[in-house]
Amino acid sequence: MSEPRVIEELQGLGLTEYQSRTYLAAVKLGRSRPTDLAEESGVPQARIYDVIDDLKSEGLVEVHSQARGKEITAPSPKTVLNQLKRRRIDDLSETVSTAVSELESVYHRTEENPDAFVTMVGREDSAMRHARQAIADAEWWLTLSVNVTRYPNLRSDIEDALDRNVTVRLLLLGDETIVSGTDFDDRLRVRHRATADTFIAADRSYGVFSSKHPARSGQPYIITQERNLVLLFQNYSEQIWPASTVVQEGSDGARRYLDPWHAINDLESEFEAGTDLYATVRGTHTERHRQGSWEGEIVDYEIAGPTDVDYSVAVPQEVSLTVATDDGTVTVGGWKATIEDIAAEGVEITRL
Repeated sequence: MSEPRVIEELQGLGLTEYQSRTYLAAVKLGRSRPTDLAEESGVPQARIYDVIDDLKSEGLVEVHSQARGKEITAPSPKTVLNQLKRRRIDDLSETVSTAVSELESVYHRTEENPDAFVTMVGREDSAMRHARQAIADAEWWLTLSVNVTRYPNLRSDIEDALDRNVTVRLLLLGDETIVSGTDFDDRLRVRHRATADTFIAADRSYGVFSSKHPARSGQPYIITQERNLVLLFQNYSEQIWPASTVVQEGSDGARRYLDPWHAINDLESEFEAGTDLYATVRGTHTERHRQGSWEGEIVDYEIAGPTDVDYSVAVPQEVSLTVATDDGTVTVGGWKATIEDIAAEGVEITRL
């Protein structure tokens, strides 16, 4: 078999062109130094050390430290390539199993809620892919609870959400010194706590959740677009957010909320001060059962329950905004409102 054909076959196993050429050179030379491999393979000298490290991590070559520098040997190709084949098969099998699980969940959607699915994934990269998709889907309110080491991987996605005027609450877990040494977008609300469950909840449309367990590591992730489950994730965040250390409050400006409860909790001091606030609401008219949007000045609000409690951590029994639209005033409640005029999918509030 010609050398170009061998290199092509090695690339078919998943090696890059540089890795394939370097491995072929290592097999031909038997024992060699990095400079020898660079010369034999034609791989640039500046890249050869990285390529050797890649081949070592795949188990294709062995690297020995000698007085004159590193010496590279290639074990029996039959042995190491068969091992590589088994690893590739195992990885493919796990990927296919994950894909089957996710696709089956989508395939078995119910007719009543065609967008809803619930599945579990064990691979971290699969969970992060869903996390990025959840962040990209957010329109109104995005809550994240992630380890501080994960934040750099999600930073650009989060900043894209901020650019769309999504209200983002970021709870960072882990080392406080890393959190204090990190620069955040001025618009971002950031808090810290040593430990909590990992989750991402985008509006009521997309959720990613993994619970910590004292007896096991590597807990699987629950992935869902079932609205009631995502709402549970959002409500869970209301329990741990107020009890976490404030890192950054986030800048003022347009605020987006899932419902009047979040809006009143956030802006009650401004309501009490008589600040002129303007609302844009998207939702469903509870009497006409039609979706639409309404906008106008907020002229009143209500938040109450059977007992006098802190409604920043307790769900109120009654909560609504009264908005003066061009067609008259309407009362706006939450997603499952029945007595208010509008059941809100989302509320955006700006200062007049």
